[in-house]
Amino acid sequence: MFTSGHYITAKQHNYWNHSSIKQLFFPILLLTSSVVINADNVNLTESEPSQEINCTIYRSCTQCTDVSSCSWAIENQICLYSNQSLSENYRVVTKESCPEFAVTLKTKDKHYWIQVTVSNMAVKSVNTFFNDNAVISCEIENIIYNASINNGIISCKWVKEKIISPEKRSWMDINPLSIFYFSIVVDNNVRLQFNDPRDHYISYHSWTCPDVNCSIVFWESDSRKYYCKWCLKKYGCQLTAEPRYSCDVRHVLNNERLWKNDTALSTIEVKSPELAIESFNPDVLLFRRNMAMVVSITIKNHRIFDDSQSITAVTVAGQSCVNPTTVDDQTISCVVSEFDDEMKVPEGPVLVEYTWMTTSRKVRLTSSQKFKFVMPSFTGVNSTCAPATGGIRIELSGEYLNATTDVQVFFQKNEQTKAKCVIYELWRDRIECVTVVNIKEAESSELLIMFDDIIGIIYSEKIVTYVDDPTVLDGQVFAGIASGDVPLIVRGSFDCTDNQQVYVDYNGERQFGRCAVRDINNTSVMYCWPPKFGNPAQVTSLPLGFRVELAEKVVFVQQKTPYCYLLHPDPIYVDFEVYDVNTIRVNGVFPDPLQRRQLDGNYLLEVALLVGGPSDDDDIFCTVTVITDNYAECRSPSGTSFVDVLDIVIVLGGKQATRTVVHRRPKQNDHAMLRLLRPQYIVGGISCLLICVFALMFCVKKITNSSKRHVHRQNITELRNITAGVDESDDYLLDSNT
Repeated sequence: MFTSGHYITAKQHNYWNHSSIKQLFFPILLLTSSVVINADNVNLTESEPSQEINCTIYRSCTQCTDVSSCSWAIENQICLYSNQSLSENYRVVTKESCPEFAVTLKTKDKHYWIQVTVSNMAVKSVNTFFNDNAVISCEIENIIYNASINNGIISCKWVKEKIISPEKRSWMDINPLSIFYFSIVVDNNVRLQFNDPRDHYISYHSWTCPDVNCSIVFWESDSRKYYCKWCLKKYGCQLTAEPRYSCDVRHVLNNERLWKNDTALSTIEVKSPELAIESFNPDVLLFRRNMAMVVSITIKNHRIFDDSQSITAVTVAGQSCVNPTTVDDQTISCVVSEFDDEMKVPEGPVLVEYTWMTTSRKVRLTSSQKFKFVMPSFTGVNSTCAPATGGIRIELSGEYLNATTDVQVFFQKNEQTKAKCVIYELWRDRIECVTVVNIKEAESSELLIMFDDIIGIIYSEKIVTYVDDPTVLDGQVFAGIASGDVPLIVRGSFDCTDNQQVYVDYNGERQFGRCAVRDINNTSVMYCWPPKFGNPAQVTSLPLGFRVELAEKVVFVQQKTPYCYLLHPDPIYVDFEVYDVNTIRVNGVFPDPLQRRQLDGNYLLEVALLVGGPSDDDDIFCTVTVITDNYAECRSPSGTSFVDVLDIVIVLGGKQATRTVVHRRPKQNDHAMLRLLRPQYIVGGISCLLICVFALMFCVKKITNSSKRHVHRQNITELRNITAGVDESDDYLLDSNT
């Protein structure tokens, strides 16, 4: 039985339809670098360009044309820089233009034929690749055979008796697999490059496996190329008895076998993507540790090696990982012992070595990822405040903090006094722990992080500032207006808090407003903007509270006495008058919160002359001297005359808050209207209006009912008169009938 290593089917391409071409060589691309390059007849007219990319390393058309600065020379089957000149004119510059071929083995007349078929070119175009005098042959294990072209198919007759020597046939009964290398040669000069390097190999075995489930792998180093065909014994195959007969190892350039005389091949370094160490966990361990650690290694297609070989050695960064055990088809585990020598190599690859059970030949896999032996480090704490009662999350940052699972965090004053911070999240770059209760005494302590009870990191800088729980002082009155433009000044203790909020319960819903801690007159207070509500008809008392975050934990501020929020209607600004040239009196209705001075002694309400418009930042402000229920007065600080002022601006809640334009009063001394605008008068007026409406409705109803009765009586009277006339007529009719 003969099998080819790989079969390719490609979609069709139009490729150089030059009917007049009389000399063109037949290219077969190679997907990986594994071919012979014979460039003796390359005639360069320019020196090799000075570029970082070396085009000559690419040994197939597709590899070459993947690089924009390279092109594939058809006649010479090599990759060159695009600006290099050759004696021939045919180049491939795009990957799509590379021809594709399929390689098969067939039995004909009791002989074996290797056939190469063009899958993306017309037969006529294939024939034009070769001139009439071209000599086409195939080479199998250094033996040359004639080849021919017929209907676009290159055929090579292979007589296996010339290849398989008696010595080889003697061991075929034990291991019935033999691998041979072949190539197509034109004019004994240029070797054509195949689509896939595995198509250069054909295999022979003298018997049929029940189920040939084989893995074929190919890889190449700087000096060697490897082709291996491994089949599993559990499928009834016996093709892995000897590694030398399952793997073909050759020189990269001259294709000569290396296996017999090269003693270094006692260990094959596998660098095939189909067989590789994909990952391992953990990927770091402590230099110093007091316990052994299990390392789990994921190996792609480990089942192939595990079928006929044994794991003889595993190392991580040069240190032995003992007792390797197969977990499943893709995973093995081993144990790294305790270690206390920091002079060893800090990092290196993971190596897994397999040995055939019947020979000393070995296969070694090396990971591309590095395994590391490390020392953890600590860089700081991003949470610097915590309540004295504890129970608050603290986040420590650093490197390799999870190199072991045995990690402990303490706050210590001395070796005898330690307060533990309980870890609940452990990551490579951070540790999150929760402080225990009643550890205020640890405020001046050092931070100690222990790894495996043998590595300790001490951080003597101040780590955590322990503060009392936030509090609000009693005896404070919190009042505002419906628009929320009156801020609340809250006195209390709010050290190390964030995201401060005030909330008010209204109609069964909790409404939140924002707060911020400020320093006013050297006093730290919480400055809050309460939420907005609909304008009430009168003062309303609502439940109020405060919520803050302390060390990323939400805390509702405890209150000895429940607070209330006095919600007042919004102010009403009617007009203003000018007194004594430099005094303005604003008439209207001013709720109680506006009549109170703030901590700095000023009123919240401000009065400004309207200079450039309602939002002009260059307004001229006058000093508010008094605010009552019905008016507010302000004086010019510089003696500016207000005689010609027609409009002013009322600013409430700061310059970025509510701004209201007020016009000058055309007639003065009319205060009766202002009194009527007070809430109690408005409520009384509405009540009187409702009484009048009800009285009017009652009178209308009485009149309507009386009118209905009068009409009813008239209708009855008329009915009686009509009835009387009808009775007399009836009597007359009776008499005449008699």
